Amino acid sequence: MQETIKRIISGFAIGGVVILLLNHLYFFYGIPILIVILFFCLLGLEEYYRLTDKGLEGRAIRILGFLFAFFLVFFYYLEYLYLSKHAFSFPDSIIWFLEKYKKIENPIVPVIVIFLIFIKTYSMMFRPIEGNTYNSMVTITGVLYTTLPLAVILPMLALTQGVFIFVFTALATIMTDVGAYFGGRWFGKHNAGLQVSPRKTWEGYISGIVFANIFNLGFLYFWIYFHPNLSIEELKILPNYWESIVLTFMFSFISIFGDLVESALKRDAKTKDSSSLIPGHGGVLDLVDAMLFTFPVGYYYFYIKIQFLL
Repeated sequence: MQETIKRIISGFAIGGVVILLLNHLYFFYGIPILIVILFFCLLGLEEYYRLTDKGLEGRAIRILGFLFAFFLVFFYYLEYLYLSKHAFSFPDSIIWFLEKYKKIENPIVPVIVIFLIFIKTYSMMFRPIEGNTYNSMVTITGVLYTTLPLAVILPMLALTQGVFIFVFTALATIMTDVGAYFGGRWFGKHNAGLQVSPRKTWEGYISGIVFANIFNLGFLYFWIYFHPNLSIEELKILPNYWESIVLTFMFSFISIFGDLVESALKRDAKTKDSSSLIPGHGGVLDLVDAMLFTFPVGYYYFYIKIQFLL
């Protein structure tokens, strides 16, 4: 019970910070949001590197991994600035730079390729042959697993109705976890039979999906109710109620998958939590494990929808 109380208090504290940031989305060029996202990315990456550390058999090249993560977040921040340029008073030189940057096709791809070359070169030159492939690959996969999905939040917030998209996706993920947690404790009788998470039950999973749908339908209704002056274009971007059910159902399944991926990672490392940083939750990866998969899906779903509608 004490652990549950800690979990709730920590959740409300983090939620309060998120609400504050969302209410000041364009404050100081979005740098506070950038700092928070970068902070979570680097902490999550450090936890991943600690969990995957095999000692003499191979460990991540931390310095290059953190540098790789910083550049990925920075490039997504440039995307955020470009999409939000209407909200800022940029000098002409910055506008010119952002316009040129936007013309680059898939700028993240060359960044990944360049760092792949750097990491593999460093590994071959300064690390033992034993575990050589492991230490270079775990360095890269750590960034792609922990940093890339969180960095996507920056351009997501800059989309039309970006705050709604962020909150809708986050709520679907969080409420699936909350519903599964309490549903499993109150009604759980039939074990799901998953080796990576042997205590999870079918009743818990079903409760999570149902609870997330109810919560998101309510959120959608009140969002429209408290924003009566939404334009026709903005209303088109928002999901209708049937679309909301389908989307939330999809996010719930993806969030369950994300939770199982991190559970497998922790079982391989023979540890209960990724760290003890957040009371009641564990570490950053314990907090955002499901969001590492739902945020990219949510962003690209609505991004593609906007491209077709506007």
